[in-house]
Amino acid sequence: MSSDAASTAAPDTPPSSGAAPFSGYEFMLAFKYLRARKKHGGVTLISVISFVGIMLAVAVLITVMSVMNGFRHELLTRLLGVQPHVYVYVPSEQGEAALPLADRIRELDGVRQAGPVATGQALVTSGRSAAFAQVSGVRPDDLARFDLITGAHGADDAGGGLVAGSIEAFGDGRNGGDVIIMGTVMAAQLGVGVGDQVTLVSPQGASTALGMTPRSKRYTIGGLLSVGVQDLDQILIYMPLDQAALFFNRPAQGDYIDVRIADPDAPEPVIEAIRAIAPEGSVMFDWRRQNQAFWNALQVERVAMRLILSAIVLIAAMNIISGLVMLVKNKTRDIAILRTMGASQGAVMRIFLIAGAAVGVLGTLAGIALGLLAVIGIGPIQDFVSWVSGVNVFDPSVYSLYRLPARLDWGEVAFVSFWGVFASLVATLAPSWRAGRIDPVEALRYE
Repeated sequence: MSSDAASTAAPDTPPSSGAAPFSGYEFMLAFKYLRARKKHGGVTLISVISFVGIMLAVAVLITVMSVMNGFRHELLTRLLGVQPHVYVYVPSEQGEAALPLADRIRELDGVRQAGPVATGQALVTSGRSAAFAQVSGVRPDDLARFDLITGAHGADDAGGGLVAGSIEAFGDGRNGGDVIIMGTVMAAQLGVGVGDQVTLVSPQGASTALGMTPRSKRYTIGGLLSVGVQDLDQILIYMPLDQAALFFNRPAQGDYIDVRIADPDAPEPVIEAIRAIAPEGSVMFDWRRQNQAFWNALQVERVAMRLILSAIVLIAAMNIISGLVMLVKNKTRDIAILRTMGASQGAVMRIFLIAGAAVGVLGTLAGIALGLLAVIGIGPIQDFVSWVSGVNVFDPSVYSLYRLPARLDWGEVAFVSFWGVFASLVATLAPSWRAGRIDPVEALRYE
């Protein structure tokens, strides 16, 4: 008779088929079997490997999903910092209704800001260099309510916001004045700063007998604005609406109405409310339609990455099978003795189920803790890797963001926790079922 079985099968209250499921002796035997002696050290080693595998897989899943959530949040925050959440186009024959409509839209539930916008493209020169610019004409009051200016909704994180100058002089003067707000990267390329002057050249100038002639004018830089996305900081210029309408030959009410809402991920209710008050023939759509390819890529990438990393957790949990199979083989005589003492097949199965699940649960909890630490310290980790490797592992010119973002989603953590425990339980079912099916007579026949 095995000394392990003899030492564990003779308590004051021996196991019996009438014991409640998951009773104390089942947990006692399960944890005793996990602490195998040296002659069964292989079982302990495999259990440790399974624990480490699940821990690392869960930690990687949490970290990667948090980084992807961070990418999504940062890109959308900066993209929607300069791009309307909802576009509203009023028919040209009813253009005079655009300004009153913008004021009515601003009063709707869920709308944070609404105002007319005139857009155009221009060549910007400073005497040192030249750059292409996407110019947006907005009213001074509307610009003052932008998240990038107020710093609301996290728009001033990771380099976003007004970094130099101010908007106090924006819109002052005849026809809106000559003060503009420029992106920081463009200003660096042109070698200019706050107070310097640049020349804007537009191909949409005055009509003459010889055709359309370019229009140029000098403007003073009133402030430098950073969106936090390098590609946008490289082309961004804000100009007073009246001045943009004059410079680009646009209608005085702008090209469209820029609507910013409280929940950009769910713009449908706001669009329906706008449709109810907009003139007949108005066209409205949200930012997702304007960036359809970008939005679809984010959704597909998120789902695909979750499936791939979930499969890694499942593969790591499969190591539990190897450990339990060896444990069942080593404890065959103990199982037979327990059965002869009255333990049911279900009790034996639960013992090994608890042993395997303990490895999975503990590995999942350790992985969650490790993943949370990685997400919290993502900045120092990035700096350390860059220092060790000697290269910038997160180049802004490639990724369009200045820092590696990470945003913890507790819903994702809950999913990872459930999946790690579930995968571990599934991996323990087959070996535990086999242990419960062992015939004590056959197991002890040659003992």
